[in-house]
Amino acid sequence: MSERPDNPPLERTQTEPPEPEREQAGHRQGRFYYGWVIVSVFFVVEFVTYSTTGSIITLFFPSMMEELGWSLTQLTGAVTAAGIAGMFAAPIVGPLLDRYGGRPVLAGGAVVAGVALLLMARVQELWQYWLLFGAVGALGMGELGRLSTPVVIAKWFVRMRGRALAIATSGNMVGGMIMAPVMGSVIAWVGWRDTWALLAGAILLLNLPLVVIFMRRVPEDMGLRPDGDPPEVEIPGTPGASRRSYATEQSWTLKTAARTRSLWLMVVASNFVGFATAAVSYHQIIFFVNEGMSIQSASYVLSASLLFSALARFLWGFLVERFSVRACLSTMAGFRALGTLSLVVVPYPFNIGTFVIGWGLLGGAFGLLQPIAWSDYYGRGFQGSIQGTLRPLLTASRLIAPISMAVLFDITGSYDVAFGLAFVVAAASIGLFWLAKPPTLPEATGAGVSGVGGGDSDMVEPSS
Repeated sequence: MSERPDNPPLERTQTEPPEPEREQAGHRQGRFYYGWVIVSVFFVVEFVTYSTTGSIITLFFPSMMEELGWSLTQLTGAVTAAGIAGMFAAPIVGPLLDRYGGRPVLAGGAVVAGVALLLMARVQELWQYWLLFGAVGALGMGELGRLSTPVVIAKWFVRMRGRALAIATSGNMVGGMIMAPVMGSVIAWVGWRDTWALLAGAILLLNLPLVVIFMRRVPEDMGLRPDGDPPEVEIPGTPGASRRSYATEQSWTLKTAARTRSLWLMVVASNFVGFATAAVSYHQIIFFVNEGMSIQSASYVLSASLLFSALARFLWGFLVERFSVRACLSTMAGFRALGTLSLVVVPYPFNIGTFVIGWGLLGGAFGLLQPIAWSDYYGRGFQGSIQGTLRPLLTASRLIAPISMAVLFDITGSYDVAFGLAFVVAAASIGLFWLAKPPTLPEATGAGVSGVGGGDSDMVEPSS
């Protein structure tokens, strides 16, 4: 992999803060940085959230199929409904994150997702299930996870963005790892309906208070700087370490970023990896059951793959602070493609090992590396607007993959064709990620402003 200086050095354009503010930030240097509290809150939020809307939901499918008589395609259709709802929610939520921060967005998402999960326990009709899961997917995985976490963390960390986001986003992997066998047992014990209600309680009684009490908008609101640095900081490290910091980072507006070739290469490549990710995530339980496993045993395989995916966050979080993010993305995509292919070409049960290592440990950090690429390339000031507006484009393949895999399974009776297709699509992303070089901000645009705001008049500038 190429060294991290693949990201070009950026000129500092931040206006010097007043002397008292610099003294305050310097006075706090060396003390505990509040950004790590933000990271801890997101870890817990993602832990609980993944238990309600991640691949764990496939544990509900056999019981729901038996009681309600719905097919796998009908049940998986709710995942598509959630993706569509998320596409509409993200362009609204993103600018709100820039302007108001995570507290109101996360709190609102917790309330809506909690109520929707309570109602899920009472569903009788397919349209009810799709509608409610759509609300949970848009708010549970949008406001409470996939969008809010990388946007808010990017505003609190620059130099240490890799490790901070690795810790925060590992919450969903750890949550899945621990909760997969627990949920399998709870569903068998109390039934799928009461299990939905218990998950609603976890959202409302754990996530909501944490967000309201501890969440803050940006470090500047507390007289701090990202990473806990003073305004002027020399960044130590190895020769390959990133020289990017609060003092050098520039923020692109959405309009300026959209003019770069790299942004669109990243969008296409992300869709290719996202297709393979969604294809496997929502079907691995059914795949291993089809291989002859019990639901409980399949939940342990899911738990193992999530454990390795959690470890992958720390592995790639360390590497991305030392090597270019495009090199990391290309390498990770290769391992994810091979891990997917191993499910159908390696004989059972040996494919369990190749899957959890290739797909999980070595290829399980897409949710970490993709948002780091957006933040590293385009700064932290308008990340909510950029990622929120792009979310419908970035998640397009996630709408197609789960239900297309279900249709192919229903037609062929196996996952050979489905997962073979997922491999080809994921492999195509390797070169696209490598071609997405870090862009250079045109000086003439006047859009390069370090910090948490600035830029074109058509953008809503976050309040200070």
